[in-house]
Amino acid sequence: MEIFLSFFIFLFGILVWLPFINGVYNHDVAGALCCLDRCFKNGDNLYKDTANMSIGHFFHIILLMKVWGKYNTKAFYGIMCIYCSISTFVLFWMLLHLFGTLSAVLGSMLFSLYIVSPRLEGNWGPFEQLIPLPLFGSILCILISSGAHSYALICFGGMLLGYAVLIKQIAAIYIPGYFLIVLGTGHSSLYQFTFFGGIIFTNVVPLIYYWLRHHAFVEYLVSTWLFQLPAAINPKKYNRFYPKGYSRGQKDATAKKQLLTRNFYALFPLLFLSITGATGLLAYQFSLLYAGLFVCLLSSVSTIYMRSTFFGHYWLNMVPWLSIFSGFGLAEVIKSSIRFGFESTGTAAGVLSVILLFSDAVRVNKKYYFFSNDPYRFLKKVGIKGLAECYENWKRIGEYIKKTTNAGDKILICGYAPHILLHADRTHFTLQECLNTEDYLTIYNQENPSFLAFLNQIFRFKNFQLVKQRKNEFHNGYPECIAFAEGEIKIEGFEELTGIKYSLDEDAGGYPVFRADLELTEMMSVFEDQKHASPIQTAIAEHLLKMGDILIDTGKHKLLFNWFKRLIEKQLVPDQVTYNLLNKLGESYCVQNRYAEAETMFKQVLQRNPCDATALNNIGVLCFSQNRKTEADNYFRKVLEIDPHHEDAIANLNAFG
Repeated sequence: MEIFLSFFIFLFGILVWLPFINGVYNHDVAGALCCLDRCFKNGDNLYKDTANMSIGHFFHIILLMKVWGKYNTKAFYGIMCIYCSISTFVLFWMLLHLFGTLSAVLGSMLFSLYIVSPRLEGNWGPFEQLIPLPLFGSILCILISSGAHSYALICFGGMLLGYAVLIKQIAAIYIPGYFLIVLGTGHSSLYQFTFFGGIIFTNVVPLIYYWLRHHAFVEYLVSTWLFQLPAAINPKKYNRFYPKGYSRGQKDATAKKQLLTRNFYALFPLLFLSITGATGLLAYQFSLLYAGLFVCLLSSVSTIYMRSTFFGHYWLNMVPWLSIFSGFGLAEVIKSSIRFGFESTGTAAGVLSVILLFSDAVRVNKKYYFFSNDPYRFLKKVGIKGLAECYENWKRIGEYIKKTTNAGDKILICGYAPHILLHADRTHFTLQECLNTEDYLTIYNQENPSFLAFLNQIFRFKNFQLVKQRKNEFHNGYPECIAFAEGEIKIEGFEELTGIKYSLDEDAGGYPVFRADLELTEMMSVFEDQKHASPIQTAIAEHLLKMGDILIDTGKHKLLFNWFKRLIEKQLVPDQVTYNLLNKLGESYCVQNRYAEAETMFKQVLQRNPCDATALNNIGVLCFSQNRKTEADNYFRKVLEIDPHHEDAIANLNAFG
C-alpha cells in the first residue's frame, strides 16, 4: 500500500512541476550554460579562469551538457522537474517513518502544492529547488540507519547534507538542527562522528580536486564560501562593497509590510497547520528528533533576513519544513475528528478552518495548472505583468539585435534589474557577469573587475592579493550596440567613459537601442577635440561627406541625422562644412521623398550663405521634381552666375530646360 501511495505522490509531484518546463526563467539557466560553454570551448577552468559562485547550478548543468553536449534549457527544466518530484517522493517515505501513512500523504501533497504557489513572491521554479531532495534524503537515511545500525547509511546521510551545503551554502544553517535529529534517533557518538564526517567529506573533495587539478584552491574557496558569507552575517556593513547586481538592497517599510502580508497570506494554511503540528509534537511527544526539525524550521525562517533583503524568494526555504509539521498537524486534526466525532465545537471549527484554508490554496493554484504555449502565462496569471513585459522585451530586443548585428559585435544590454551583458551570447542573450549598469561605469578601469576583487576590501587583506589579477573583459573592445531593456536611459555615462558617441536606433521597435559607427566616432573625436589643427578637420570633413553619401545610399538616414546634427548643433565645424552637412541632410530628405523638410534644409544654407552653389542646385532639382519648372530654371541660372562651370547645374539646365 505504501509503495503504491509513494508512486502516486511522485506522479503528483511531476504534475505540479510540469507548467515550469515552458517557463520564462530560462535566462538563469542560459546564463550558466553560456558561461560553461565558453569554459569548455576555451579550455578555461571554473573558479580559476572564470569567476562565479553558482556551484550548485553548474554541477547539475555540467551533467546535462555531458549528456546533450549543447545548450538545451528545456531539457534541463524537464530533468529538474523530475528531480523536484523525487523530493516529494523522498519526503513521503521520511514522513512515513516519522508519523505514519496519513501524515506522509498529506505532508508530501502539501509540499508539492505550496512549493509552486503562484502567490508566493519569488517562485522561480525548479532551477532554485535544489536542496529539498538532499535535505529530505539525509533525514531518511538517519531514520533508517537507527534501526539498521548501518555506518554506511549514516555516512551517506551526512554526505547528502554535505551535498546540500555544497550546492547551496545557505543549507549550512541546518547543521545544528540535524545535530539534534541525530541525537534524537539514539545514535552512538561514533555514528554522530560518521555523519558529520560525511558532511565534511562532500565539501572537501571538490576543494582537493581544484587544488590538485587546477591549482585553484583559493579561487574555489572564495567563490564557494567567502563571497556570500560576509553579506549573510552582516549585510548592512558589507553590502556596500558588493556590485549592485549582488546586493539587492533593503526594502523600505511599506514594501516589507506588503511582502509580509502577501506571503503570510500565501502560506497561512501551512503556518496554521504547522503551529498545530509543532504544538502537539513538542508539548505532548517531545523528543530531540522533533526539536531538531523545529530548529531547522526556525533556521529557514531566518533566511528571509539574510543579506538585508527581506527577499520574497527565500520564503520558499520554509515550505519543506512547514510541510513536515503541517502533514502531522492536519493528520492529527482528522484523526481527532474521527475519534471524538464533531460533538466538540472546537474540533468542528478546526476541521472547518483547515478545509477552508486548503480549499483556498487549491482555488488560487488551480488556475495555474492549465498548460499553454505562452511561456509568460504564469507571470500574467498571477498579476506580475511588469515582469512578464520585461522578459518579453528582452526576447524582442534579442531578436532585433541578432538580426541587425554581426556575430563579432560587442553588445552591451542594460536590462533586468538592470544587469548588463557584454559580448552577448547570440542564442540566449543572457549575462555572464551579473553586474548592474552603474557597476560597469565604476569598475571599467579596475585591474581586477570581477566580484572577487571586492573581497580584498571586505576581508582587509592589505599585503595579500586574495585572487590573482584577471583580464578585464570590459576592455575587450568598445560596445557597438547598447540596448536598454528597461530602466532609465543614461547613455551619457557610456559616451564619457568610452569616448564613443552613440546614436539612437529608432528602428528597434520602440526600444532604446544605441549604436556606434567606429569610423564616424573617430571623425567626431577630431572635431570635438579642439587641440586638432583646422587642416586636419578640413580633411576629415571631406571624408565625412563621403560617409554621408554611403549612409544615404545604404538607407541609414537616421544614423546620418544623429551624427551630422550633433556636429551642427554643437558648432564643432567651420561654416563651410556646416553648409555642406546641411546640404547632405537635405539630400537625405529628398531620397526619402520628404520634400518640405529637404527644402527647409537647403533654405537654411541659403539664409547663411545666399551664394552657396550646392544648395541652389539642390533646391532647383527639388523644384523641378515638384513641377515648379520656372523656379527650378531660376535656381539653375543663379548657380551658373556664381560658377559658370558648375557641371551639375549645366547638366540639370540642359535636361530640364
